[in-house]
Amino acid sequence: MDLILRICDDLFLDRLWAHIVPLSAFTLQPDPILSLNTSAIFPIDSTWSHIVSYLPHPPLPHHDIASILSRTSPISAAHTTRLISAWPRDYILRQLLSLAVLTGLGIVTLYFAFAWLSYKFIFNHEMMRHPRFLKNQIKLEIQSSLRAFPGMILLTLPWFQAEVMGYSKLYDDVNQYGSFYLYASVPL
Repeated sequence: MDLILRICDDLFLDRLWAHIVPLSAFTLQPDPILSLNTSAIFPIDSTWSHIVSYLPHPPLPHHDIASILSRTSPISAAHTTRLISAWPRDYILRQLLSLAVLTGLGIVTLYFAFAWLSYKFIFNHEMMRHPRFLKNQIKLEIQSSLRAFPGMILLTLPWFQAEVMGYSKLYDDVNQYGSFYLYASVPL
């Protein structure tokens, strides 16, 4: 899951978190360049920025922002600060929320894909004529499944978070333990 989270952070989550929890909402004196971080959706004086300023956040990396801004021109600095969120990638709350949403999207996608394939190719449609088959049974089964998804997300989220934080025994490099260990670890 850490690979999926890293890819999603690169593709869209960094920009999304920069818009949802902008760094400029936590600065005491609004910097004109940092105020561009909120974009046109949430201006610096907006109610959303005021609400966001009460959210928990890690210590702000002011020295990192100053070094970024000092090395770049004002135009590229404005573009760079648009991608800065008050919640960095390694902030646990951001990771948990991102993992929950990604897991939810994955569960819904897998469920509807395989449920549709099963309904189309495996399900015996003549069963629908049986007297005990409810009028809206398929709809009720789908609703029951959708109500179970939040519980499944809560049960898998700690395991995904532990993996993202490095507490798993997974490894990315086959050369680390050799190919024999790769194949021997599968039945274990």
